[in-house]
Amino acid sequence: MDRSEFRDSALFESAHELVDEVGALLRRHYSDSCTLPYRDGAYYRECPVDLAHQRVGLSPEVRVLESKCSICNLDPEDCDHLPGEMYDGRECRSVITKAEMTALAIVANPRQLVTRPTSIPAGTPAELSAALGPKFRPGVQLCCDRCLSACDGLNRDFASATHG
Repeated sequence: MDRSEFRDSALFESAHELVDEVGALLRRHYSDSCTLPYRDGAYYRECPVDLAHQRVGLSPEVRVLESKCSICNLDPEDCDHLPGEMYDGRECRSVITKAEMTALAIVANPRQLVTRPTSIPAGTPAELSAALGPKFRPGVQLCCDRCLSACDGLNRDFASATHG
């Protein structure tokens, strides 16, 4: 669903609808798997369907200090191999061996998809108690019913966020 968002909006919307349909199917038939994990005194949202609707991730800004060619181990500026080309069955890559992180930005569409959140706090015990009523006790199993309701869209709070 991620990389198609800005390239093919029709494909992205189809993927979004499919994610919602799969989430609803799983919730209806495998409800035991739709719970909010509780650890360290807090509940967390870790459902892939829920997290797919959070259009946010991290984007590191890195200054490369040293790198080497994956074929000959020379500095890429000193060798004739081209990144992305195959040499004797091996793809040439520029391998970063020393780098310095200069900044970390929160952005809507991170280049590295593994920087998207895998867990989001579901609220403090006080907030959950206010929402769920006086019988709520921290630590009890809470089911997530998000996928049983109509999708209320994507969270695009960081839509205009970029590196400063």
